[in-house]
Amino acid sequence: MPFTTERDMSMQITAPPPSPAASHTAQRSATPAQLLDLSHDDQALTLRWDDQRISRFAAIWLRDNCDCPACRHPQAMERLYMFIDHDWPSITQVKPTEGGLIEVQFKQGSTTHTSRFGLGWLREHCYSSEARAEGPPQRQLWDANLNDAMPTVAYDDFMGSSEGLRRWIGAIKTHGVVLLQGVPTIPGKLLDVARRVGPVRQTNFGDHYDVISMPNPNAVAYTALGLELHHDLVNWRFPPDVQMLSCLKSSVTGGESIFTDGFRVAEDLRAENPQAFALLSEQLVEFRFHDASCDIRASAPMLALDSQGNLVRMRFNNWLRSSLKVPEEIVTPMYQAMAALWTLLRNPSYHLNLKLQPGELVAYDNNRVLHGRNPFDPSSGERHLQGCYMNMEDLDSALRLLVWHSPESVDKK
Repeated sequence: MPFTTERDMSMQITAPPPSPAASHTAQRSATPAQLLDLSHDDQALTLRWDDQRISRFAAIWLRDNCDCPACRHPQAMERLYMFIDHDWPSITQVKPTEGGLIEVQFKQGSTTHTSRFGLGWLREHCYSSEARAEGPPQRQLWDANLNDAMPTVAYDDFMGSSEGLRRWIGAIKTHGVVLLQGVPTIPGKLLDVARRVGPVRQTNFGDHYDVISMPNPNAVAYTALGLELHHDLVNWRFPPDVQMLSCLKSSVTGGESIFTDGFRVAEDLRAENPQAFALLSEQLVEFRFHDASCDIRASAPMLALDSQGNLVRMRFNNWLRSSLKVPEEIVTPMYQAMAALWTLLRNPSYHLNLKLQPGELVAYDNNRVLHGRNPFDPSSGERHLQGCYMNMEDLDSALRLLVWHSPESVDKK
C-alpha cells in the first residue's frame, strides 16, 4: 500500500548547519519548495512538492546513498556499501520522522536495512528531467556593454568575508571575469589571493610568472608587443581553468588590456556561419609550446562541446597553433573557418577594455574569456603584472564550503 502524508506537511527546519564530516543525507534543511505528500511502491519513493515538481527515487539509488556508519565511513565520508555484493533492494516502508527526516526501510533477501534522508538533500539531488535541466547558475554572455557593468569586488571584502568570496567566485561562474580592487602592490601577493580560494596550479612557468618586457623572452607576453586575443596554455590537454593577473606597476604609454567573451563570439559564429562552427568543433588542431626546458603539445577542437551541443571550452591562440593536420579536402575550409572566428574576435563591439592600475587584479575563465593587450612603449615608464592559474574544481569546492558554513543554510554537501 502506498504511504501518503498529510497535505500540509512542510518540515519546517531550525537545525544548526552541519559539518562536512557529518552524515550528509540525513541532515535537515530548508528547501526551495514545501513537500505536499510522499508515496512509495517496492521500487521507488515519490515526493510531490508545492511547485509542481515530482521527485522519484529508485530503491537501488536510495539504498546506494545510505550514509549510516555501516554504509559510509563516518570520518572520511567515503562509500563503504557495495551494492553488487547484496540482493536487489525493495522498499517495505516509508515514513517521516519527528526530526524532519524521511525514513526508508528496505528488504534485501533475508536482511533488512533502514536509511534516513533529509528533505533538503533529496530535493538537491533530485534527478528528474526538470531538475537536471536547471543545472548550475546560467552563464551570462556579454559584449562591449560590460565596460559599463564590470563585476567588481573589493580586496578587503574578498579576503575578509564569505559574501565577498562568494561574489568573486559567482562572477567567474556567470560572467567569466571579475575585477578585484585594493590589492596590496606587493610581489607575490596574488598567490595569497589565489590561496584564499584554493591551491595554485603549477605549469611550466612555475606557480606564478611576471609579465614584463624581457630582452630574451621565451613567449611574446614578455615583450612590449601588442597581443592578439587568445587563451593561455592551449597546448595542454587540460588548460588552466582560471587565470589571474595582478597589476603592480603601470606607468607606460599603452598596454591596455582587452578581454572578450569567447562563448558569446562562438555562439554568434554558430548562428551566422554554422559550417565554420561545425568544422571548428569537430576537427583537431594541434597546439605546441616549446623552449629549452619543455615541449608540450595537445590536439583538440578549437570549440569543445558537450553531449548537448553546449560550449564547454574554447582554444584560440595563434602563437601556439601548430601546422594543421586535417583531411586534404578541408584544409582550405578550416582556414576559412578560423578566419571567420578571428574576424569576429577582432570586432570592438565584443571587447572589454581595461587599463589595469596598481592594486587591481583581474581573474577570468581561461577556457571561455580571451585576453590580449595593446602594445606599449617600455621607455615611457614601467609595466609589471604577475599572473597565476587555478583549477575550477577548487573554486567550486570553495563555493560548496561557503554553503556548508553559511548560517542560513544547512544540508548542502
